Amino acid sequence: MAIRIYCPKCEWVPGPGDRWMCSPGCRTVWNTFDTRGRCPGCGKQWSVTQCLSCFEVSPHEDWYHDEGTDADADKDSHDREEELVGV
Repeated sequence: MAIRIYCPKCEWVPGPGDRWMCSPGCRTVWNTFDTRGRCPGCGKQWSVTQCLSCFEVSPHEDWYHDEGTDADADKDSHDREEELVGV
């Protein structure tokens, strides 16, 4: 299963050089996806992340997309269609 990280609102994909700031907080600058939203400076666990493209705020966990689930669902749906056709 592959996990892809992208904005749940606009589907922008953050790169390794993108940075967020712990603010309000200790003002540490880091890539929030390197630590799954935990500030390496003060340890604060961020529950939301702002997109650097569309500037919308979403729950941090909503950025993680399990690409294997959709493919498995499509396969299961296709298998059911074949069963119906074969009847």
